[in-house]
Amino acid sequence: MKKSIMALVAATVLSTAAVVPAVAHHSTGAFYTDERVEVEGKVVEFLYVNPHGQLVIQDASGNYWVGEMSSVLGLQRQGLTKALLPVGTSVKINAQKSRDGSNRTFVRQILKEGKEIYRNEPTA
Repeated sequence: MKKSIMALVAATVLSTAAVVPAVAHHSTGAFYTDERVEVEGKVVEFLYVNPHGQLVIQDASGNYWVGEMSSVLGLQRQGLTKALLPVGTSVKINAQKSRDGSNRTFVRQILKEGKEIYRNEPTA
């Protein structure tokens, strides 16, 4: 009896641990449209944090754009480090527009000096 209770507890803990990460993450579809925007500007801030990195740039008109990105692990897998985007760096982003019409985006590509340094496209 004691062994079966322990087995039940272990199975419950393991199955819960496997499900929690899947429930905790969300699709970008709820927040962003399929419409794309390209923005050129200078990096104001790059938050290299979980659950999603954030890139803030200011365009030539003075508008601020906040770009959500993948997790720190996802950024690292792409070779994107905090050191690659210091404040003042000129960049061009390709991103999905926010559903609420604000200058909030989900960054799909970053170009620095004309070279791609980040790409995060959905897989089919």
